[in-house]
Amino acid sequence: MVSMRLVVLVFILFFARIASAQIVISEIMYDPQGGDAGHEWVEIVNEGSTAIDLSQSKFFEEGSNHALAVVQGEPLLAVGAYAIIADDAQKFISSHTGFTGHLLDSTFSLKNTGEAISFKTPDGNISDTVAYASDMGANGDGNSLQKINGTWKGSTPTPGSENILSQSTNTPSQNSAPTSSASNSPNIPTPASLELSAEVGPQVRVVLAGEPVVFEGRISGLQSNASSPTRTAWTFGDGSSGIGETVSHTYYYPGEYTAIIDVSSGSYSATDRMLVRVVLPNISMQTGGDTTRSFITIENQGGDELDLSSWQVASGEKKFVFPKNTILAARKTVAFASEVTGLTTPVGSSVELMFPNGASVPIKSKVAAEAPVLTKKTQKSPPQLIPVVSSANTMQSSQKASVIDAFNAPQALPQGETGTLWPWYIGAAFLGVLALLGIRLTRAKGEEPGLSADDFEIIEDEEPH
Repeated sequence: MVSMRLVVLVFILFFARIASAQIVISEIMYDPQGGDAGHEWVEIVNEGSTAIDLSQSKFFEEGSNHALAVVQGEPLLAVGAYAIIADDAQKFISSHTGFTGHLLDSTFSLKNTGEAISFKTPDGNISDTVAYASDMGANGDGNSLQKINGTWKGSTPTPGSENILSQSTNTPSQNSAPTSSASNSPNIPTPASLELSAEVGPQVRVVLAGEPVVFEGRISGLQSNASSPTRTAWTFGDGSSGIGETVSHTYYYPGEYTAIIDVSSGSYSATDRMLVRVVLPNISMQTGGDTTRSFITIENQGGDELDLSSWQVASGEKKFVFPKNTILAARKTVAFASEVTGLTTPVGSSVELMFPNGASVPIKSKVAAEAPVLTKKTQKSPPQLIPVVSSANTMQSSQKASVIDAFNAPQALPQGETGTLWPWYIGAAFLGVLALLGIRLTRAKGEEPGLSADDFEIIEDEEPH
């Protein structure tokens, strides 16, 4: 055994790195109870500052680099996340029902007597090396070898989560450390810890004051144990509390509250929380139509969408229940026709909106409408009649006005046009003068002296005798 430890020490010193490790080996199942065949696995955790591509990484054991195949989860291992490297991924899943974390399949065989194993990052560098030995614990007793507070100990397996020293653990080794607190990490399929989350959608939930709200908690990773019953408790941030995985609570005043679920079983516990924003209802209703065909409109005047699932609207003795996932967007209006609701709600009729438990929803205003809101929105204003004036009439009117202004009030010409018509007047006058001169000259050339009787002389032709 001394020689084995000496070999391990030399191996560790040989592979020691100056830089701090990023991927750390945190748990080793090297000697499963009931047989090793396919049931061996190693847990790693990303304690670095960046994500690591597991598909390009290697598991080094017995002088060989073993490839890793991603079976479950993303290839990239986020900071703070855990992953399991299994000798047989299918056998691991069958033995750890409900495990939803990162799972890698590989081929290796861990020695029950002990050996050194390493994890290599995609660049080929060794990120972490662990040398284990059978006298460190977890040698066929059903426990796994876990790194707790820097010391390796045998404890109840916790694949995919922070390691915890279980109370049933055998006497710890010489370098044992105090028991650590319970873990709140997710994806835990064994009784050693809890996976806890509230199925309430986003981390921030918007509800109405006076509306009953259903909170649901999902507990996984905890096997039923008659000796350690599970207790689920809620606190809602307004002084109220509840017991059970599914509870209903009503906030009566607007504000922001923190709802917390706390689960405990024996020495283990886990919590989860969510922010609940409570707002006052900002709803208005309209009724319209006649006894033959009517409608109800509901307008959400607030800035958050409303879920009307299982809400009720009543008219007289009849009620209509809104189906699941009836969403009314912020600042939007929805019309519900009598053909759908089966209600007769003409103008002036009395209607009531109620929460799923029958409590009345405070309505900001109830207005009777003459026609459905949607119809009103699609109506168009009548076209404006614009008088059409022909261009000829316009030109004649303009010319007439120009002539009158020119002779009667030349000083009142439109601004910006003063003086621009005078060159045309001068030119027209000049052309008129030229025309008169031309006519005068033409008449002068055409006047010739007339012939009279005195202008003729009679010459007699004398014949010789």
